[in-house]
Amino acid sequence: MLAIDHRASFRRWAKHGLGLEAPVATLRHLKLLVADALPMVIAAGRNPEELAILADTEYGTAAITRAHKVGVRVVVPAERSGMPEFIFEHGNDFAAAITASGADVVKALVRYNPSSGDDRNARSRAGLTLLAEWCEKVALPLMLELLVPPGAADLDESGHTHPDFDDQRRLPLTLSAVSELREAGMRPQWWKLEGQTDPSAFSELARSTGAADGETTCLVLGRGAGEPQLLEWIDMAASTVGFSGFAVGRSLWMGPLEKVLQQRLSAEEATWQIGQGYLKLINEYERAEMAVPEPGGGAR
Repeated sequence: MLAIDHRASFRRWAKHGLGLEAPVATLRHLKLLVADALPMVIAAGRNPEELAILADTEYGTAAITRAHKVGVRVVVPAERSGMPEFIFEHGNDFAAAITASGADVVKALVRYNPSSGDDRNARSRAGLTLLAEWCEKVALPLMLELLVPPGAADLDESGHTHPDFDDQRRLPLTLSAVSELREAGMRPQWWKLEGQTDPSAFSELARSTGAADGETTCLVLGRGAGEPQLLEWIDMAASTVGFSGFAVGRSLWMGPLEKVLQQRLSAEEATWQIGQGYLKLINEYERAEMAVPEPGGGAR
């Protein structure tokens, strides 16, 4: 999955690159350049049914149209961007807004740390449950993106994230978050989850979500990581029963689009670079997946 649903962070990133507020037309144009990589990837031999794009309706309507034109599924976010808890982007009008977007899949991002913010987490669970019930009623698949930010207990004396958060704290907190969300009735078709430190952690996530038993499936997200880290996560995800792919955005488009903003790269060159990066991740995922031995011996 190619992710370009960023909104608040997209505005901040573009402002940093330009030194001033980017016009809405510029932001929409940049997202279309990312979507323009899809026909190139398809022309390289990828089946459009294997691909997906995650795009918003604030800056990504042209990108959504482009994706649908080439037969690629579109995932549209339901959450308000950049919030510490799940809040509907369009409030009580969320159903009409999602329907009008032409979404093939609905995505809900929630920041959820079980060790802090009980009231906040309760409100998130209530909103997500409402969304899940509506999605089931209208037969729209739901993707749940779970981010586990550091809480007060995860900060050091200077207020920065404790250095052992990723290595020691992220996994148990994520497992607890999954458990609480499942207890609230969340059964999304996909869980979009943060990368972990080792293969056993990926396996624990797959078991906790029910993906290891085929109840759902998991995707690993990119978190804007550099290529070495990203490839490591992709290799581990591809080797884990219950994971079926990845969702990556900033790692692919941030560099090329920044050069477009600074007039150091043409639109066509940026699209080509993004498409090549996307293809590389797809090929790497498949390579790692095929290298995993079947239970009876041999590769997949």
